[in-house]
Amino acid sequence: MSATSEARILALWEAAADRPPLLRTLALAAAGAQQADVADLTIGARDRHLLALRQECFGPTLACLVDCPSCGTELEMELSIADLAVEDVDDDREAVHLGDIKIEFRAITSRDLLAIAGSSRAARRDLIARCVTTSLPDDTQSLPESVLDQMSAALAALDPQADIHVEADCAVCDHRWNAPFDIAGYLWSEVNAEAVRILHDVHELAMVYGWSENDVLAVSPARRRRYLEMATP
Repeated sequence: MSATSEARILALWEAAADRPPLLRTLALAAAGAQQADVADLTIGARDRHLLALRQECFGPTLACLVDCPSCGTELEMELSIADLAVEDVDDDREAVHLGDIKIEFRAITSRDLLAIAGSSRAARRDLIARCVTTSLPDDTQSLPESVLDQMSAALAALDPQADIHVEADCAVCDHRWNAPFDIAGYLWSEVNAEAVRILHDVHELAMVYGWSENDVLAVSPARRRRYLEMATP
């Protein structure tokens, strides 16, 4: 990893570290999209920016650990960015019918998720209500559960990139299943771990040699490890 990319990792970490999960995700996505506000993007569009940022910072291959839901064995998987990229749908709007009423709605955005954060047990209904784009004779709170179920399924189909699952196969018990993959959580764990490592190097070498952060980042990780080894009694 170059000094430039290490500085980028530290900038990403600093921008996201003290934020709650959803705002942390938006901070990373904004960096990937190179634009300030990504909250109004669909969840899938936001996650595409996270995938692009992950490839930029750490490359196209992702090493994963997953527990088999049948026997509990921890399995290693290797994925690629291409494995996780889903072709976008042609439209981000859909409709269902309630009798003679056509209910049109759009795909979910992060701003919608922010709006319902901490809401009551009616969170699903509140989220769907935010996505309805047609005027209804009655409030969306009166929509029957069967219609909400249809809309939930249609919302998932509108934005397939928002809900990624990968095929997994247990070599121990032969169980096969689709494991969910969360690019936001995965990327943040990598950024956080790498930033902590870099900060540790900066701290140790500053203590021993009096180097500044820029001095440390200017030295390659391989040479830095050797300096650290020589500095250890």
